[in-house]
Amino acid sequence: MKQIIYILAVLLLTACYDDKGNYDYKQINILDVGLDEMYSVRVAGDTVITIQPRLSQSLQENKDNLEFMWLHSTTNSNFYTIKDCDTVCMTEELKVHVDPEDKALKYEHYFRLNVYDKLTGIEYPVNTMMKLVKPFDGAWVLLHSKDGQTELGSVEYIGENIVDTKDAYYQATGKHLQGKPLCLGRVSLQSSYYGSSKVQMFSVITDIPDEAGVYCQWRQFEKMDSLSRMVYSADAVDFAPDKVELIDGEGSRGGLMLANGKYYQTPAAMKMYEPARNKDNFGGDYYISLAAKVADVSLVYDRKGHRFGCLWHMNNSGGPDPILFDPVKENKVELGAIPQSTDNSTAADPNKLNPKHKVLYVGSGYNYNQSNASYSYAYAVATREQDSCIVYEFNAMGMSYGKNPSLSNYYRLPIPQGLDENSCFASSAAYSGIIFYSAGNTVYRLDFVQQGGKATPIYTHEGGKVTRMKFARTRNEQTGYENYEFDLARSLGVVFEMEDGSCDFVVLNLASTGSVGTDSEHYPAKQVYHEFGKITDVVFL
Repeated sequence: MKQIIYILAVLLLTACYDDKGNYDYKQINILDVGLDEMYSVRVAGDTVITIQPRLSQSLQENKDNLEFMWLHSTTNSNFYTIKDCDTVCMTEELKVHVDPEDKALKYEHYFRLNVYDKLTGIEYPVNTMMKLVKPFDGAWVLLHSKDGQTELGSVEYIGENIVDTKDAYYQATGKHLQGKPLCLGRVSLQSSYYGSSKVQMFSVITDIPDEAGVYCQWRQFEKMDSLSRMVYSADAVDFAPDKVELIDGEGSRGGLMLANGKYYQTPAAMKMYEPARNKDNFGGDYYISLAAKVADVSLVYDRKGHRFGCLWHMNNSGGPDPILFDPVKENKVELGAIPQSTDNSTAADPNKLNPKHKVLYVGSGYNYNQSNASYSYAYAVATREQDSCIVYEFNAMGMSYGKNPSLSNYYRLPIPQGLDENSCFASSAAYSGIIFYSAGNTVYRLDFVQQGGKATPIYTHEGGKVTRMKFARTRNEQTGYENYEFDLARSLGVVFEMEDGSCDFVVLNLASTGSVGTDSEHYPAKQVYHEFGKITDVVFL
């Protein structure tokens, strides 16, 4: 090939040498127009976004010979016809006014810049896209304490960049949180009371009731409501605001809260109240130490009574307005025992556990019908005198409608490697028969169905110990988080407390097998963030 090229080159040179003709060559101005393929812009308030094209010309020193025209569309990136777009300006730079409060606001915009050179009569068209990103929309938020100061950190995914901020709350507001950090929560609600028909209720809980409450992450962490108002007045007498340890709103129909052994639920408008208990099958003293939202059911564990319980969430009063909250209507649904069924597993009685079984975890499980949230499972993990590990498998349909067994299966396994009372756990609807747990600085995948309790390490950190594990979502969400580039139900956040008291936060984006998966287009599957303070809780918004 090299030889052929050489011969051709010689022939061409010879031809040029033999040609004695005289020609006049006139150089023309060549224009180079550059735009990024996509502009990702984080919009935190009313602002004007400027896009400046990159221009260079081969002959001209100024731009007097150039004319500019910007076309815009929210539906078509090809600009085949004029009806698909609007002419927005005739200037070199593009200025776009964005108001995030505008109800008609679109988050994806297509632009074409046409640059016309009057000297040559040549037009140069270049396309680009502008994608607006709400602050902390599709981000991990971490509640931690550093040098005695409570901080709200974040890991944001903006365009091709990951932005790690140790105190995003202070950066946005110029203020510090004053209370002791307790927990974070997220409940998806339909509530015009908070200024939107659909609100991702992001709860920050400290031990100061007026500081604790609902915050709006894309409005510079604007406080929307206080925990002191959110608890129903009749239940506020026994409510312990400094002992809130869990808020969970996965699934549908409101959410739940645990505080000092008491269970509270919320209807559509985030009005917390303690539901009535079924005195016939769930009476006596109790202490709810574990709970999880599973579709439209809450599964709880009563540590004092050594029993599981459940409650089917039905929002009967007031709809989206907490002012119209009616506890009488809400309390028609009671916290009660796990329903009995002839199809239930007979290996254990979920309403009367062996006192030697210490339940360590309750969480969501495999969802075999992703189109119907009611078809969900829940897993509970217990140990028995440290000689075996018990996994209880519950079916949400059986707990709510009674059409399926409520206790689907009962698995007794040898104690997996390193699993003990200090282990942290996580599970999601993306994995069938798999629970993730920690032992020291290692995260394991426990396959308790297909492989009979085999534990496989999937990640080991350089020092520290796991103190918290949580999936971004326990159920699949197919839309709304394209920036994140990973499956939320397979994205596991892990907190490692280091020897010096600081914490590292690790995000493991897993494959369908439960091992660490492959990198996405812009982000690594394994992400490690250092030097947070002591992390109390994490949540994905």
